Amino acid sequence: MKSDTSLILGALCALTILASADAHADTFITYDDGSTYTLKENERVFVTERRLFGLTQTEGVFSFGEQPPNDKRDYTDEDSYENYPVGSEEWCELYEPWSEGMTFNMQWWLRACQD
Repeated sequence: MKSDTSLILGALCALTILASADAHADTFITYDDGSTYTLKENERVFVTERRLFGLTQTEGVFSFGEQPPNDKRDYTDEDSYENYPVGSEEWCELYEPWSEGMTFNMQWWLRACQD
């Protein structure tokens, strides 16, 4: 009985290690304006509406101070369907059908943008 339990635990550990070795996904931040930022390897992000403080180093001097909000972006959607009235010609051209699944936008596209 004891060896069966050990064997099952060993198999579960091996499966967990194999599954975690193949799992890799990029983490990215999506901002309200449609722009995004993809985090680099070992880069951390803290999501908060409050002020954030941390340890900084400037010219060899360490200090504890407030961290500025992240202003890095690696993608900016300059011309988005969200900038136009729903169902307008421009909106229909920029909206990607089924990109969000079956949403109100998709229903509008089906009604207003089909020729």
